[in-house]
Amino acid sequence: MRGWLQIGAGTLALVGLLLLSGARPAAQPPRGEFFTCTVPVSTATTIQTVGGSCLGTNARSLYVTDVLFSTNAAGIAADSFNTLKYGTGTTCGTGTVIFWGAVTAAATQAFVNDDLLTPIRIPPNNDICWINSTAGSKFLTISGYFGQ
Repeated sequence: MRGWLQIGAGTLALVGLLLLSGARPAAQPPRGEFFTCTVPVSTATTIQTVGGSCLGTNARSLYVTDVLFSTNAAGIAADSFNTLKYGTGTTCGTGTVIFWGAVTAAATQAFVNDDLLTPIRIPPNNDICWINSTAGSKFLTISGYFGQ
């Protein structure tokens, strides 16, 4: 049957059993206040803090759920593609952790819109920083929510 999904009786029985058992997807952490951080068009080629709500606080973690990162130039060497990091100190220089990246074709414009199914937790006291060291314009928006 072309264009139709064929499901066997065993699969239907399993789906029915799961529905009857009350199985639920894994619980997400409770969602707090939402945030959005934006880096307007920038030509920076060194690591920069995103700023705004993406600066760390003592009391709350950041849960990143969406990333929009665009550039009019990209490379393939370290830090020459869209990269997000977190850490402390000037430009996330202490305890730096790469938590998101999008490798694209070299020497091309790149637009990445990543809606994360599982939020990425940034621990308290850590700032979010970004880098794409290839010369050119960049634009970045990060969204999510505060939590514990």
